[in-house]
Amino acid sequence: MPISLAVTADGDIVVTDYNKRCLQFLDKDFSLKQKVKLRYKPEYVAALTNGDLLVTGDGHLIHVLDKHGRRGARIFHVTGALAKVETTKGIAVDGLGRIVVTIGYQVFVLSPIGDVILKFGDKGQGQQQFDSFLRVAVNSRNQIIVSDCSNGNLKIFNPAGLHLFTCGSLGSGPGQLYRPYSVITDSEDNIILADCYNRRVSVFSRDGTFIRHLLTKEGHGLNSPTGLTLTDDLDLVVSENKSIKMFHL
Repeated sequence: MPISLAVTADGDIVVTDYNKRCLQFLDKDFSLKQKVKLRYKPEYVAALTNGDLLVTGDGHLIHVLDKHGRRGARIFHVTGALAKVETTKGIAVDGLGRIVVTIGYQVFVLSPIGDVILKFGDKGQGQQQFDSFLRVAVNSRNQIIVSDCSNGNLKIFNPAGLHLFTCGSLGSGPGQLYRPYSVITDSEDNIILADCYNRRVSVFSRDGTFIRHLLTKEGHGLNSPTGLTLTDDLDLVVSENKSIKMFHL
């Protein structure tokens, strides 16, 4: 089951295969280049500018692999999580080199060497609160964008973790969300979101205004999207329950 996607420094597409406990490396035409077996079920993957990959899903750890999936000496341990049985999940890297990762209903910001320098979030529906199963993205202003799956919205925070605004609400209408999963941003800081149970990919402006449904089940055969990434050619790659698709924007 492909959960999330990232693009390596060499332009390969990395897929976390949760059920098979591995990373898959695909070239641009989706041909399989290699599989890297893991001892845990990988959740999300993010690429660093130096080519290394960050992989979540193993307790409160973040594994650092090289661009070919080889295990390195570094494993970051995220401390201070209240949800003891939840694993690291959503992950992103901002322009300052900080690592943003979620565990349960909390968001953690780590230094480039893995020290926790900021954490925020509590359980609930308030401005600084979330449910579990969070995914994250960052934009060019190092703002933190949190996709709150169970609450059906997006919350945007400044680099210090202070709430700026919320967009989206639970439902199926324009601008509404039903179990949102992966979230990414484009070169203009538009927010692109996998709206899983609504079977579409939606776009919001950087200030949270709903723009349009970019991909839908009816128009593009989309079925329960979970992962998103943009290639160097600005093609949008989408993972679903049993497949991976590419769309030219």
